[in-house]
Amino acid sequence: MNLPKFRNAIVYRATLPSIEAIEGHLAELQYEEIGETEFARAAFVPNPITGELVTPIENGYAIVVRRDEKIIPAQVVAKEARERIERIEKLSGGKLKRQERNAIICDVKVDLCKKAFVRSSLILALYNSKDNLLVVNTTNKNISSLVGSLLIKVVGSLKTETIHIDNIKNGLTTRLQNHLNGSNDAFDGFTVGDYIQLSRLVEHKEVLRFSAEHASITNELTESLAGGFTVDQMELNGCGVNFLLTERFHFRRIDTQSFNYSDDEDKAFQWRHQTGADLFQFSQVVNQLCKLLAYKEPEQQKPAA
Repeated sequence: MNLPKFRNAIVYRATLPSIEAIEGHLAELQYEEIGETEFARAAFVPNPITGELVTPIENGYAIVVRRDEKIIPAQVVAKEARERIERIEKLSGGKLKRQERNAIICDVKVDLCKKAFVRSSLILALYNSKDNLLVVNTTNKNISSLVGSLLIKVVGSLKTETIHIDNIKNGLTTRLQNHLNGSNDAFDGFTVGDYIQLSRLVEHKEVLRFSAEHASITNELTESLAGGFTVDQMELNGCGVNFLLTERFHFRRIDTQSFNYSDDEDKAFQWRHQTGADLFQFSQVVNQLCKLLAYKEPEQQKPAA
């Protein structure tokens, strides 16, 4: 199973234990085969490239989560449950109560679970101990929450905070308007790329996607923004990183500077070096954007139980 490259990110402010301590914690929840009647299972696994449960990198470390999930299509469940309910109602001569129907649906799911296909995936998480940033290589909120919950489970108490920018959608929209009107510091430290996605909600959601050098479509962008469209996501470049920033402060299509390695350098060394550089560059992006978009940490933070 291949470990996905660092291309997406949901970011948290977090205070995790040292690399020595976290390795002991992660060893408490290592991988075991998913059970016959389990719908999903997740655990920490050694990095398939370095062979380490916790891989040290510059100013932090990397960990890997394996997630196994049974694939049970909803339409298959519905069809089997409907057939069972119809058979029972035909034999009994009456309609089943909702509670009874729900129990049958649960039984169907368990039966299908025993013979369902298992989909497995690896999730990369990077931790910058200097800036207290936990970066999960995904744009799926459920996946990032899964990694956080596993860390909480093994560490016991973990202080984490989702990086939330107040009104980021309108903040990006206003900055793009200012940028189009000639402001040089609207995206101070970043340059605007070629991809911009806008949307507005009238009777239904309308989406506009622009994939061209923005200077050539200034009029179209300006008219759209004046017509009530706001920024969903846009391409930015800064700190040596090219990426798409969404209105949820999620990151897509992250492209960092790559290094050239000689043939005599092993794959584990290359991965540690490149990933450490990726985390360093990306952390600069996050810190710069927090400053640009006026991110403020909550006055009171409570450790997660």
